[in-house]
Amino acid sequence: MLFIFILLVLFVYQQTPKKSLGRWLTLGYTSFLYLGTTIFLYNQQKIDLSDWRSYFLLQFNEENSGRISLLAGLVTFALVFLFWKLFSKGYVKKNYQYSRKNWIIYSVAVLLIFSGFLAYSSSRYAMKGIDNTSFDQILFTMTQPIRGSDSGQIINYIIDPLLEALLITVPLVTLLYFATTCSFKFGSRYLQRSPHFSTKKVVFVGLIGLVFGIFLSGKEMGYADIKAFYFEHTNLYDKYYVDPQEVDLEFPEKKQNLVYIFLESMESSYFSKELGGIQEHNLLPNFADLAQNEGINFSNSNKLGGMLQIPGANQTASSMVAQTSGLPLRPSTSLNSSESSEENSAEYFPGAYSLGEILDEEGYNQALLMGSEAEFAGRDKYFSQHGDYDIRDYHWAVETGRIPEDYYVWWGYEDRKLVDYAKETLNELSQEEEPFNLTMLTVDTHFEDGYATEDTPDLFGDQYSNVIHDSDKQISQLLEWMKEQPFYEDTTVVLVGDHLTMDSDFFDSVDPNYQRSVFNLFLNTDKQNVRNRNRQFSAVDMFPTTLSALGVEVPEDRMGLGVNLFSSQPTLTEQLGYDRFQNELMKKSDFYNEKLMQTKEEDEQRE
Repeated sequence: MLFIFILLVLFVYQQTPKKSLGRWLTLGYTSFLYLGTTIFLYNQQKIDLSDWRSYFLLQFNEENSGRISLLAGLVTFALVFLFWKLFSKGYVKKNYQYSRKNWIIYSVAVLLIFSGFLAYSSSRYAMKGIDNTSFDQILFTMTQPIRGSDSGQIINYIIDPLLEALLITVPLVTLLYFATTCSFKFGSRYLQRSPHFSTKKVVFVGLIGLVFGIFLSGKEMGYADIKAFYFEHTNLYDKYYVDPQEVDLEFPEKKQNLVYIFLESMESSYFSKELGGIQEHNLLPNFADLAQNEGINFSNSNKLGGMLQIPGANQTASSMVAQTSGLPLRPSTSLNSSESSEENSAEYFPGAYSLGEILDEEGYNQALLMGSEAEFAGRDKYFSQHGDYDIRDYHWAVETGRIPEDYYVWWGYEDRKLVDYAKETLNELSQEEEPFNLTMLTVDTHFEDGYATEDTPDLFGDQYSNVIHDSDKQISQLLEWMKEQPFYEDTTVVLVGDHLTMDSDFFDSVDPNYQRSVFNLFLNTDKQNVRNRNRQFSAVDMFPTTLSALGVEVPEDRMGLGVNLFSSQPTLTEQLGYDRFQNELMKKSDFYNEKLMQTKEEDEQRE
C-alpha cells in the first residue's frame, strides 16, 4: 500500500506546478482518497491493519490486500490524471473566488451533507457490523458518554462509518465547489460559462444530502422500530407493572449470600448441537455439566437453553438494570446527565427499585466487581444509587496497587485478574457477620472475537471460540474454589449472560429457524421439581427469580415486569407472545416516563 502511495505522491508532485498551493492541496486530496479508500476496504475485508506486510507488500492472496491497494491506486491515479488534463486543456477553468460569506455558507452545506451520510454509515455499521443490535440500543449508546469504553471500539468506528462518511462526502462537496467556481467546456461548447454562488442552491444541496442520508439511515434501522419508539404508545406498564416497594417480601430466618455473575455475551448457542446449541464442539463443557447435574437452567427449549433478548435489555448496562429491577432500560438523557466519575448527583433511573436496594435494606454487604471502568454507560451510578454497592472496577484496581497505573488491556484488565480479585473480595465479605452480595461482570468474551491472553489455549482454530471456552474454564475454577470455602453452603450462585453476542461473523451459517438465547444457571438453591424447560422468558424475569432462589417468599410471584420462574405463573413473554412483548417494549409509555424515569421532585412539579 505504501509503495503505491509513494508512486502516487511522486506523480502528483511532477504533474502540479512548483510553488503552488494547488500542488499541496492536490497532494493532500490524493493522499486522503487513496489511503482512506484502501484502509476502509482493508477493514471491510477484515485484513489485519496491524500487519506491516499489508502496508508494504503486494499480497495477491485470499486476503486481497495487494489487489485492493493496486485497484485503489489505479482509480486514484486515473482521477488525478483526468483532473489535471481537464485543467491544463482549459476544459475546466476557475472563474469565481469565494467571499468570506460564501465560505461560511459552503461550510454549512458541507456539514449538512457529512451529517446525513454519517447518520447512514453509522446505522449501517451498527445494524450490519454488530449482530443483534436494534434501534433502542443505538439510541441508548448515543445518550451515554464514551468514557470507559474499549479504545478498540472507537478505532473501529473511526475506520468504518466515520471514514466511509468522509469518503462519500469529500468527492460530493468537491463537485459542489467546482460547480460554483468553475466554467466547463466540452469541445468548443460551454456547459457553464459564468459560474456564480447561489446561497439558496448551495444550502438546498446541503439539505438534500442531510435528508437523503437520514432516509437511508432510517431504512437501515427499520422504520417500524422508529415509528414505534417515537409515535406509538403502550399501556404495558400501566397494566402489568408491579411496584417492588409494595410487595411484602419474606426473607428466611437465615439469609443466603448471593454471588451474581454477569457473563459477557454468553449464549446457550455455544453448547454443542446435541445439548441444544449450534456448535460442532461444545464450547461450554463445564457449564453444561453444572446445568445437567447440579444446578437449574431455565431454557426456551427441551434442551439446554436460556432467556430471550428484549429491547431495553440488549446491551450490558441495560441488561444489568433489567435483571436486577425487572424493568427494561429505555434511552433517556436523564439516565446519566453528569459526566463526572467523581460525582453521583445525577439520578439514574430514579423510579426503579432494585435487587440491590432490597438486599441493602435487609443488611447485606454488597460489592460490584468488574475489570472495566464502571462509569461507562452509568453503571457506577445505578449500582451506587440502587443498593450502595462498593464499586470495585478498573480504577479500584489501579488505586489499590493491584495493577500498574499504565496497565490497560481490552476494556481495562482481563478476566484472569477478575477471578483472583473475586476470591479476595469473597474472603473479605465472608468475614463479616452480615450476609453478602457479590455482583461481578466478565469482559473477555466481548465482541469482536474476544480477548485472548498468552494462557488462552488454541483448541478450535478461531479466537472467539477459544475465548468462550476459556471463560467457561475460568468461571468454573472460581466455582470449584468457592465450594471449598466455608461460606459456600449458605451462598446461592447465579450465572447469567448479559445479552446475545454482537459478533456479526460468529453466526454466519446459523440455521435461521434456531432461536438463540442468553445462558442462565442457578446453583445451590433449595428448589426441586421446577418447570424449567420450554419456557419463554426474558431479563426482567431474573429479578423475582433471583429473590426466590435466595429463599425469599414473593407474594403473587411478580415484581416489576418480571415473573418468578420457580413458580407456576406465566411470564409476560408467555402471556403476550415474544413478538408482541418486544413490540410493546419498543413503544412510548407515559407511565414509564412519568413514574419511573422522573424523580419525585420532577413528578410533583409536573402535577
